[in-house]
Amino acid sequence: MKTQEQQTENKDIAGDGNKIKIKNFILIILFAIVFSFVVQDGIRLVIQKFLEIPADSIGLAQWGDTFFLRIFASLFAMTAGTFVIGIFLKEKVRLAGIIATLPATLFWIATLIFGITIVSDYGYLFESVKAMLLLPVILIILLPTAGYFSSGWGQEYFDEFQRSKSVLNIKWYHWLWIFPFYLNKVVAIPLFTLILLWRIDVNSTFIESPIFALIFDFGNTISRIIVFFILAGLIASVGHVYSLLSEEKTTAKINWKNGIIIFGHVLLFSILYVLLFGQYL
Repeated sequence: MKTQEQQTENKDIAGDGNKIKIKNFILIILFAIVFSFVVQDGIRLVIQKFLEIPADSIGLAQWGDTFFLRIFASLFAMTAGTFVIGIFLKEKVRLAGIIATLPATLFWIATLIFGITIVSDYGYLFESVKAMLLLPVILIILLPTAGYFSSGWGQEYFDEFQRSKSVLNIKWYHWLWIFPFYLNKVVAIPLFTLILLWRIDVNSTFIESPIFALIFDFGNTISRIIVFFILAGLIASVGHVYSLLSEEKTTAKINWKNGIIIFGHVLLFSILYVLLFGQYL
């Protein structure tokens, strides 16, 4: 039989475990919210670039006259963020997924209330109704739905991401620089290149930029081949950074070497980011 002292010790340990679970529950929700916001910002830059939307037409709710693209960006970003919840938590995953959508959902509820006021004052024009009423209603419905299903989907990959004190097998402290300096670039630059591969046209307005004039000078077919290899290189760069960040056991010497390599990749993406999107930053 266990002594009273052992029973008390076991209760204390159990209590500490519950505290850790609650802390992790809250932290991963906050992580998912920030992750979704950064991903959405990367998509926004690409949409703004291709559609040439002026900076004064970009707001928290509306991005120029976009409608379906605005819905896609919000849903994709939320799906990505809440997917991370699924691979991190073992219990109450779908609940956490829905909670993570609350800030965005509340924002769109506020936008809807504001839109009702605006539309009632200025008339029920189709464009106004679409932007101020229909867009918020659709996202109010779909965002919690995306959070619910995406977090459950992420849980299917739970066993593949079990590195301690990590998210996506990347140590938590790396996310302190990934969020502000790297993640939105990882989203924006490959996505931009992928769309450019599809939309290449020698008569495109992008040819005004020297960086594109050199590519487009070879004609559509050769230009697509060049852009394809650029895209492959960007994906390989991101994959290399991830493999270095997710390495299990390293020495101090290897950490320094990896840090220099990672810095080079981040610097490359930062330069491309400014060249591509500098006018919108």
